[in-house]
Amino acid sequence: MSAQAVNNLVQQQQVPRQVQQQQAVAQAQQQLTAQEQELKNATAETWLAIGSLAESVGDADRAAAAYDATLRHSPNSAPALTSLANLYRARDMFAKAAELYQRALTAKPDAGETWGLLGHCYLMLDDLQRAYAAYQQALYHLSNPNVPKLWHGIGILYDRYGSLEYAEEAFGRVLELDPNFEKASEIYFRLGIIYKHEGKLAQALECFRYILPNPPAPLTQPDVWFQIGAVLEQQRDYNGAKDAYQKVLEANPKHAKVLQQLGCLYSQQGSNFTDPDIALRLLSQSLEIDPSDAHTWYHLGRVHMSRGDYTSAYDAFQQAVNRDARNPTFWCSIGVLYYQISQYRDALDAYTRAIRLNPYISEVWYDLGTLYETCNNQISDALDAYKQAATLDPNNPHIQARLEQLTKFQKEGGTNGALPPPPPSQQPRLPQGML
Repeated sequence: MSAQAVNNLVQQQQVPRQVQQQQAVAQAQQQLTAQEQELKNATAETWLAIGSLAESVGDADRAAAAYDATLRHSPNSAPALTSLANLYRARDMFAKAAELYQRALTAKPDAGETWGLLGHCYLMLDDLQRAYAAYQQALYHLSNPNVPKLWHGIGILYDRYGSLEYAEEAFGRVLELDPNFEKASEIYFRLGIIYKHEGKLAQALECFRYILPNPPAPLTQPDVWFQIGAVLEQQRDYNGAKDAYQKVLEANPKHAKVLQQLGCLYSQQGSNFTDPDIALRLLSQSLEIDPSDAHTWYHLGRVHMSRGDYTSAYDAFQQAVNRDARNPTFWCSIGVLYYQISQYRDALDAYTRAIRLNPYISEVWYDLGTLYETCNNQISDALDAYKQAATLDPNNPHIQARLEQLTKFQKEGGTNGALPPPPPSQQPRLPQGML
């Protein structure tokens, strides 16, 4: 065999040996990597167990440190991310908790419970759109969506959106699923507020009275008495409302809003304890405590008008519009004031402002019609205004009566000055129930 042939044979034998060596090295590296990963996983599981143990004994700081250690060894550990997020959520650190829940959902996107927790964080951050999306995902992924805490959050979300009917349904579902739900008192309070806005006054009263012995924190009994007073006032139970407000004042004599409400009650014509002097005193006390409340100034103006003190009434109404220039009720009342002192052009300006702000208030249109009659006997303009008022409030007898009188007068070919002015019962009065 030649030297060249021997050399070729040696080289052929060396190539497989090199391949075998490379394969052996690669295999060893794979084994080492696998062992390292196993060690990391084992270490992560150990830290996770330590965190769980620390959390079970109430040591939140050590639990958080252990979960952080878990994530150093296993950055995508959904249990560690979720547990750490829960700790941040318990500390009201909702932005950090939401970030961790999102990471957990990246690792495990079908975790319905985690979606619900993320929705709660967004709700607390007032990010309602993201909260809504997260709650939708929770309902989609949960095998059993009948989770009271989830529906509690959904109820609050709808309440914030102003979707009271859906909020009522969600809160009702919580109580149906768990009558002893940990936040049942809070739900009854929220339901009471919803019922009050919906005009379901008997149900609202029932809710508030139910939680009165044990109000949900941070609310106190005076807070609940205030709501009871407001409902009774809407029910025209003025004596009951007065008693409820007095209970609030017993606990807090400087409660500006209650002083305002009591002042309104004492100026209420339908009550059996009407006293403008007491009303004036209570409203003045309220303004001493909170002079920034436009509604208190407005009610003070109403009391001055009832006493015939138009100068003081104007000053109070002016204070009200200085603080809330976009309230149509204030401008309507100023229009009534100007009408009563025969400043008809100023009354027209005030009514026009009120209509620009809200063209759907029948009382303003009626008062405008009365003004047109009084000012140059503008019958056609008055009829147009009365028709608009009747469209907005078709069951109002005063509007219908005046509209019929004017229509009849016009059909009979009446002339200017032949129609008597509206009787006192049909003349402009301060608006009711518009605030």
